Amino acid sequence: MVRFASCVVAALVAAVAVAPAADPPADTASAHFTRTKKFKGKVTVDIKNEPLSTAFETLSEPLVDQKLGPISVHYGVGVSKNTRVTYSGKDVTVEEALDGILKQLDLGYHVVSSKDRYDGWIELNKGTHRGYPAGVVAPKSATKPEPKPEPKTEPKPKPAGDPNDPDEKQARLRLDLAKECLADGKKADAARLFKYILSKYPKTAAAAEAKELADKNK
Repeated sequence: MVRFASCVVAALVAAVAVAPAADPPADTASAHFTRTKKFKGKVTVDIKNEPLSTAFETLSEPLVDQKLGPISVHYGVGVSKNTRVTYSGKDVTVEEALDGILKQLDLGYHVVSSKDRYDGWIELNKGTHRGYPAGVVAPKSATKPEPKPEPKTEPKPKPAGDPNDPDEKQARLRLDLAKECLADGKKADAARLFKYILSKYPKTAAAAEAKELADKNK
């Protein structure tokens, strides 16, 4: 009977040892904001032998200035807000500052994700966990690398004199009319048509021809 009980206990211990760590629940909006915005905010602080609660107030000041809001803290069982800490950091993220402060006290923290008054707060407990409760595995980043922008391709210019180009057609009609004016000795009318072609359809083959004729008939 004793041997049987020992085997049961051994089996239970083995089962616990191989049990996979729990996956974290999906973050609430407040928890997501704390994790992705507040924790990424940059701070410069110099905390010297201050109570833990004061350290968090100091850490919150630059976040409030950045309109990210303060860090709200729930102290777990056995964690005193009066424990004194010293920490100095220049232009560090809140995440880095939290790690530097809490590792002095062998404390861990997780972001509270629940529909109650502590939603979006951080809770302190004994341990070394960061961001998620002890025994919960942080999810791998689901962010995909941004796709490389496709090179911009400029539209190929239509070949000069393309008969299917509407601009070329219009320019050619006026050029023919200008040539008729020249043939009739109406140089002023032709000059006006040349000028119109050059200003309205400057990239056409007709415009190039109009310029040559205009230069010859000044």
